[in-house]
This record gives sequence, C-alpha cells and structure tokens, in this order.
Amino acid sequence: MDSPIVVAGGGAAGRAAVQTLLTLTDQPIVHLAGPSGEAIDRTLVDKALMTGRVSPDRAVAMRPPLDGVDTRFDTLASVAEVPAGSDTTVAEVPVGSISDAAVVAGTGEAPAGPDTAACPGRGSSRLALTLGSGGVLGAAGLIVATGSTPRRLDVPGLEEWVRAERISTLHSVTDALRIRELLEEVDGARVLVSGTGLVGAEAASLLTEAGHHVTLVARSAVPGAAGLGATIAGRLATIHEGAVETRWGTWVVALREGVAALSDGSEVEADLVVVAHGAEPHIPGGLLRDETPDDRARPDGSRGDGSSPDEGRSDASRPSRGGGSARGAGHGSAADAGVPVDDRLRSAGWENVLAAGAVARFGPQPYRVDHWDDAEAQGAHAARTLLHDLGDGDDPGPYRPWSPWSARIHGRQLAGFGHPLPGSTERIVSEDPLLVEFISAADGADTVCAVVGLDAGRALRDHARTIGPHAP
Repeated sequence: MDSPIVVAGGGAAGRAAVQTLLTLTDQPIVHLAGPSGEAIDRTLVDKALMTGRVSPDRAVAMRPPLDGVDTRFDTLASVAEVPAGSDTTVAEVPVGSISDAAVVAGTGEAPAGPDTAACPGRGSSRLALTLGSGGVLGAAGLIVATGSTPRRLDVPGLEEWVRAERISTLHSVTDALRIRELLEEVDGARVLVSGTGLVGAEAASLLTEAGHHVTLVARSAVPGAAGLGATIAGRLATIHEGAVETRWGTWVVALREGVAALSDGSEVEADLVVVAHGAEPHIPGGLLRDETPDDRARPDGSRGDGSSPDEGRSDASRPSRGGGSARGAGHGSAADAGVPVDDRLRSAGWENVLAAGAVARFGPQPYRVDHWDDAEAQGAHAARTLLHDLGDGDDPGPYRPWSPWSARIHGRQLAGFGHPLPGSTERIVSEDPLLVEFISAADGADTVCAVVGLDAGRALRDHARTIGPHAP
C-alpha cells in the first residue's frame, strides 16, 4: 500500500493541513494530533478556559478527530531520511490505536506481524518518523506543525513558587485550569502579569474584569512596539495605564514569599504570577542538520536539555536558557529560531517535508508568525504545496501572511491583518479610528505587509480588502 502523508501537530496549522488534504487527495493520511487533552482551539485558553466559560471536555469536544484520517494521539520526536536507492524498508505494524514499527535495513523485509506492509512504488516511504511513543512510521511526505512551547521565567525563588502553584504560563489547558483553580480560592487576588504581548494583554484585561488586582510588567519602555509599531503600542500602553497598575522598563528578577522583586529595585505583592513571555518553536529532532546530541529528541519525545515536545505543554519549573530567550531545539534567538522554509513552506534541505504555523521560520530576514488564523492559512498552503510536489495538484504559489487577528483589551478592540515584516516602516492611515499600515521593501518594492487598527472595525476590514494579496 502507499505510505501515508503524515501531519504532525494537533493545533491550528496541523488540523487545517489535514482538512485541506482530505478535500484534495485520496492518499492515506496520518494525523499525529499530540496529547488528546490538548487538541483544542488554543484561543480558548485565556478567553474561555481560564475564565470558566468553557470546560476542558467541551473544548476537546469542539475539535473531534476528523473522519477519513488515521488520527493518533502521539507526537513526532524525530525525522530521518531513507537514502534513495537503498534496500531499507520502513514498515508499519499496527497494534491497537497506536502503531509499533520497525526499520529493517539491508533486507527489504519487515518483521513478522499482522498487516505488515512494505511500501513500494509511488508514495513509497522516503521518510522514517520516530514517534513520542517509541514507534517508527514511514511517510511519503510530512507537514511539521508541532507548534510552540511557552518561554518561562528563570529567577531565584522560582522553585518555591512552582511547588505552591503560584506561577504559571498561559499556553495550555493545564495552565488555564491552574490559574482558574487558584483564583477561585482567592477573592480579589493580586496578580502580576509579566509580558505585554497579546496573551499578556488579554490576560490582564480578563483578570481585571474578574475582579482581581493586576500589575502588568514589561521590559520595554513602550510595550509591544516591536510587534505593533510605536503608534499602536503607545496608545495601548495608555489604555493599560488607565485600567491596571503598570511597571514599564523593568522585569522580575526574584520571587520571595508573597513578593516579586523587579529590576528597578521595587517590589510587587502577588498571589499569582502569570508568565506571558511569548513562545518558542518546538522542532522535532533531525530537522535541523546542525543540531547537537542534546538537541535531538529521545524516543519518549524529551530532549537532552529536558524540554518537552508537546505542543501547548507548559511547566514553569523548566526555565529556558538565558531567562527566557527563544530556542528552536537549541538553535538561535527569537529571530532565527524555527524550521527554515521557502516561500511555499518547504523545509530547507528536505524533500517532501514542509513546516507550518509557529514552528515555521521565514526569511531571509528571519521571522515567525505565531497566531491562530495565520497558522490555519499556513497549514492549508503547506498541504497544497506538498500535493503539488508529489504530483497531485497545482502549485499554490508563494505564501504571504494576511490572516486576520484580534484581541479585546480593557473594552477596546485591537485587530489587524498580516504581519509586520522585519525592517518594515509604519504609516498612519487615519487617526480616528486609529489605523496603521506597515510597509516592507523586502521584495524590492514597497508593499503593505500588515495593517493594524484600534477600535477600527469596518474601516480596518474595508482598508484591508483594498491592499491585501487578493485586492482588485
């Protein structure tokens, strides 16, 4: 039988890739959806799970396994290439709902077992995928949509706060429930939110609405300027200042009993610290050719440095190196972490391997896009590219981020389309409502790569239609 196309990742990019494949091909598909309890719409983590509006069971039920696909609640630990022309056969032996597998080198034969099948001809295995469960799966093509894991805090006193469950990231079902359970026990809790990206900003807003006393801490003097531009970020900072206690230009340097010490020498009393320092891509072992042994994923999915592969899994007791800098499986900084891809999402140095969502790194000036709607668009685009490369579809053309996103912060609507590319410049389109374009010269000509608005509503949508990739 044909080897399957494998999609690794249960988040937005992975699910969208599977849905697209189902509509365009009859080739077999295996979906490695990760831990069953985390296969949810991740936008619900702070908006619904943390606030108690939706239960974990309901969140999982909203995204059931897709029909027509071999869905496995397993992870992708590492990827290897089967050399062309070799006698190596990757064969799968199904056992229950999770497969065992073996790679038999030199014989061209699979070990004895039920329904064992070598995979000759078109669609034959050229990739050997080691799963988190320890099995090996052959694949004709692979879409890596393994998502990201949250950056964590690494300061003196952390372990005591972890043991007391008074510190958490906000990336997973477990995180949301940890925060909710603690806050249910404390009326008007003192919450320090460290980080002012969209997750941190929304968390501060939601917790304030729930009656808690929030202090918002950010290292930057103008929080969010790198991602939103100085104009929007400045306006948003003013909104925060009118709604919560703010500490700009400082950061947490130590945790003591009931107190977080900041770099400027001040202290903040806190019952809970929420760490919202963004996320780093989770890269399965083998995808990056220069990785060290410590970077490679083990059969159980863990790495030599103790990091976890599971998209959305969070543990504040596992700090990242350097107090929260990004690491793509041990590689690089926030700018250059991730799986490098071309403009069609093909993974550099691989045939029939693509990456989509938070794990994909675009270039030549490196950047990643880590939000839900764009991850869905990337997953669908990667699926079309892979089918084209396998001779089963048209070339989808270059990918350009232009998905919508939004966040409600202290009663104000922040929204946008696209992604401000490295080196882009901002231009104010209107002051009322506030609407800002980002212009990039990356392709040799000035092109609008993003537009962001504050309480802009229809004006934002109408403007985006006139300048987006499908504009008349």
